[in-house]
Amino acid sequence: MEDFRFKVNLGGMIEILSDHLYSSPDVYIRELLQNGADAITGRRKIEGKETEGAITLEITEEKQLVFTDNGQGLTEEEIHQFLAIIGESSKRELENKELRTDYIGRFGIGLLSCFMVSDEIRMITKSCREEDAPVLEWRGKPDGTYTIQTLQHGGDGEASLHVPGTKVILLAKPGMEHYFTRETIEELLAYYGLLLPFPILIRRQGEEKQINPTYLPWEGRTTNKRELLLFGQMIFGEHFFDCVTFRSEEGNVSGVAYILNYTVLPSAKPSHRIYLKHMMLTEKGDNLIPDWAVFTKCIVHADDLRPTASREGFYVDETLEAAKEVIEDSLISYIDTLAEKDQERFKQFFQMHHLTLMSLALATPKLFERLIDYFEFETTRGTLTGYDLRMYTEPLVYAPTREKYKQLSQLFFSQDQLLINVSYVHALDLLVQLGRVFEKKVSPVEEWDIEDLMLDLSPQDQDAGFDFLKLANRILKKHDCKAELKIFSPIQQPAFYLMDEDVLLGRQIAASREQSDPMFFNMLDAFAADVANDMAATLFFNYHNPIVKKLIRIEEEATLKIFLEILYVQALQIGGFPLRNNELNMLNRNILTLMERGLLDG
Repeated sequence: MEDFRFKVNLGGMIEILSDHLYSSPDVYIRELLQNGADAITGRRKIEGKETEGAITLEITEEKQLVFTDNGQGLTEEEIHQFLAIIGESSKRELENKELRTDYIGRFGIGLLSCFMVSDEIRMITKSCREEDAPVLEWRGKPDGTYTIQTLQHGGDGEASLHVPGTKVILLAKPGMEHYFTRETIEELLAYYGLLLPFPILIRRQGEEKQINPTYLPWEGRTTNKRELLLFGQMIFGEHFFDCVTFRSEEGNVSGVAYILNYTVLPSAKPSHRIYLKHMMLTEKGDNLIPDWAVFTKCIVHADDLRPTASREGFYVDETLEAAKEVIEDSLISYIDTLAEKDQERFKQFFQMHHLTLMSLALATPKLFERLIDYFEFETTRGTLTGYDLRMYTEPLVYAPTREKYKQLSQLFFSQDQLLINVSYVHALDLLVQLGRVFEKKVSPVEEWDIEDLMLDLSPQDQDAGFDFLKLANRILKKHDCKAELKIFSPIQQPAFYLMDEDVLLGRQIAASREQSDPMFFNMLDAFAADVANDMAATLFFNYHNPIVKKLIRIEEEATLKIFLEILYVQALQIGGFPLRNNELNMLNRNILTLMERGLLDG
């Protein structure tokens, strides 16, 4: 059986790189930096000493870029192996084929990204493996052809290379001149290579500038918080509230999390700077930065996490999970320490990021007890904190919806009874968790709770109101409402309207139908059909209210109907219920009737 080899269409490969693997032509600078960094690492291994590495870029504005490193360089054999075989890792030992874990690149295709901005890649290289190694020139074209020639030792001009290392010379492809300007290249060098541990120098018209500090600002030297905050300001272009350092032995991950100085939504997707072996990898913190940490922007450096093929993210594995846990624990510890030792700063932090901290508290039991005391709840006794609520000796009663709270709050307030509004984000979950952790009774308000706030009439008063209730129930029947006489506070409120959720839904559907386009009638009617037909509401009349006292003495049904319907609509308005058109018309009609009677009597 004969063996055949795959053939790779280099033009098609470059199209795949530019359209699918790499996010933009920007990455050609990243790939050059990675190759240079790996070459310097390789030379140090070969020579067994810490050679002073450096990368230099010389720019001819909008025309040419010369990228030079003083790394290990390549022999002719290595050129054929690493630059002619697509997918062969240039970071494999020739002797045993074992992949070196201290290199940045792992896929041997990075140099091809230069074809996105240039129609030819010219590389001049001198290996450090032999003292008198020749200077070799490799020229590659997008059609898959390449040439290799030996240059005179040292060479002249662009080909000048007297020491081990590599030069890559690129000429701008038409339409790609923007990627060959000092401004763009300097921006990309700072973005991708800011944390490289050796100098990156940029030269143009005799001027030279170093781009990077050559050390990790949070490691290896005495760095105070002010310096870290200034570094974060330089990277992200904004001031921060504070910063937190972290380090994970798993994955050899370290960095700093910057706390934002403004409020963000829990759904926000912050932009980070995540580096692999000192090279920028991605701005996305997916799988590494905790999802709830949206109030941070992080700078992360990793040595031993595995990059994906595009080197724009990490593989999810146990090492990554362990590193993520360390970052999460560091942020939790920061919040816990701040709350314990610096109350004033913590209050500022809490006010800015309380929505995100709600999610964190619910997901992190060890922080719940610390944070719950600071969350605020709307109640009939004013705004109360979690601390206030857990100090209460009475049961914690809550209204599950905004409508229910609005309906009942006046009744509870007038009798100095606690009712909690949990209709906003996370409020119910926090309250229930509070009850569970601190062993407090937490329950929704029920009709029997409400009626407990009302007193029954004496037998004598019940007899006095019997005829009134009989007439009132007949009048209110068409409004799906029954009448009851009770005694409750405040005495100034003549009537209190109470409905269950089905009644409320039915009213909302009816109100929507009156205001909607006819094309939606069938849909709204279908919703209404699902609501129970036996729904009912109660209009409680306050027996001690002066108006009700006079109504009880009215015997004429037509006259009583006018006043009851006015009180009915008033009770709806006080409770915050949506009024239907017929109810507004009914109110206006009854008021006009009273006015006409008054004028006639006059």
